[in-house]
Amino acid sequence: MVIISDDGRKPLSVADKLTAPVEERAQAFSTFLAYGGTYTVAGEKVIHHVEVSSLQNWVGTDPVRFVNLQGDRLVLKSPPLPRGGALQSFEVVWERLR
Repeated sequence: MVIISDDGRKPLSVADKLTAPVEERAQAFSTFLAYGGTYTVAGEKVIHHVEVSSLQNWVGTDPVRFVNLQGDRLVLKSPPLPRGGALQSFEVVWERLR
């Protein structure tokens, strides 16, 4: 499972997400991504098999991330993906604590 949230997200002005102003809901949706499922490791790639996602379009897809393991540091990097009209790559970094 992956959960990605932009920095500086603002809370909705009301507790009920269905009655929150549409602009606030749009901002909340566009600054958050979650997906989960199984994965396969193939060499220097990990392939996620998306079974559930905050973006329904992702369900049933197999996004690929590139894996780099150096010592206690594991980095997953996406290929260039469209975001806000431009292509961007994203990295998720884990580091083992001693």
